[in-house]
Amino acid sequence: MITFPAALGTAPDTEPSGAVPGHEDVLARVDLLVPRLRDRAEETEHLRRLPESTMADLKEAGVFQLLSPKAVGGFGLGVETYAEVVRRLARGCPSTAWTVGHLIEHVWMLARWPHTVQNEVFADGPAPLAAATGSPAGTADKVPGGYSISGRWTFASGVMHSEWALLAVQHGDIRLQCLVPVSDVEVLDVWQTAGLRGTGSNDIHADGLFVPEHRTLDWTLLNAPDNPGSRIHPDPIIHTPLATLLNLVAPAAALGAAEHAVELFRERMLVRKVKNTTENRQADSPLAQARYSHAYGLVTTARLQWREAIRWVSVSCGRQPATMTEEERAQYRLSLAFSGEASAEAVRLILAGSGGSAHRLSHPLQRIQRDVNVLLNHPTLTMDPILEQAGRGLLGLGYTVPSF
Repeated sequence: MITFPAALGTAPDTEPSGAVPGHEDVLARVDLLVPRLRDRAEETEHLRRLPESTMADLKEAGVFQLLSPKAVGGFGLGVETYAEVVRRLARGCPSTAWTVGHLIEHVWMLARWPHTVQNEVFADGPAPLAAATGSPAGTADKVPGGYSISGRWTFASGVMHSEWALLAVQHGDIRLQCLVPVSDVEVLDVWQTAGLRGTGSNDIHADGLFVPEHRTLDWTLLNAPDNPGSRIHPDPIIHTPLATLLNLVAPAAALGAAEHAVELFRERMLVRKVKNTTENRQADSPLAQARYSHAYGLVTTARLQWREAIRWVSVSCGRQPATMTEEERAQYRLSLAFSGEASAEAVRLILAGSGGSAHRLSHPLQRIQRDVNVLLNHPTLTMDPILEQAGRGLLGLGYTVPSF
């Protein structure tokens, strides 16, 4: 088994017994889960959601509350811990990493709302689970006491495990985020995909659903560093723009998956006999050795690019408000995109040198390849628009896509 470099970044030391766990404590808990996630990866894919046993393990480890403010019983940790947790979970199961990454992020989103909503959602604990989607935005009509919303929203990752749903709607020129109980909407079972099947990213439908005024918030205000929650909680991460954490999930999951693929390839090479060759095992072939070192190097490149992106986020989180310059945003998005691309290329090289049996549906390598292929199609890793917008930022031309 390969030993990868130590965890990214640093965090405060663990507090006295009975207090909030620190960075290393959370990572140690996650590492214990990885073997279980590998054992359940095939089950997760068949279920098209996370198994209840996995959800129980994650809740027991406190994973969902790592970004939750300390004032509501959360761990109040930062972006380094968050990104590292997603990466490590992906070494066990990319679908689990993707789902958990977004559910953690959505707890953080709820902590940005005003007091009234926070009192409601955190009443039962520090980690209320919520799906969130704005694709495409629904419609909202003003009615007495709130809004009537309608729409069909796609890619609601984690909705099968959520109590709440955060839905984007358009009301005239204003984009709103609406918080609704999942029990009030229709969840459409449509998530039949080639990869990331275990995320259960189904559609949500609502027709004329009433949402009280206090459970709606202007998207611009929710996204801003100076949001309602930032005036309630001192945790610096509450000041971070929304898209910053969203952009981290896909590359972290791709990197962790590629790291696992390299481990599997090494184990396989050391025992596998390849047909039409004279070597007793694949590892004795100079060409196979070159393939392995190439894949290993690509994963190292992906990890370095990923760490550079996290560094830019950490720098911005140290500012008040937590913002990046256009050049920094370009460098941050490029680092994430190149990390994802290198991870995917490493997995491609590994599968091309692993023989036909690696493509059996029971083999983890083929699942990793399918999961990473889907990850590469997420907007946070789609190279063409990222390269275009980053080029504009680096040249000082200004972004034509404001959300970049």
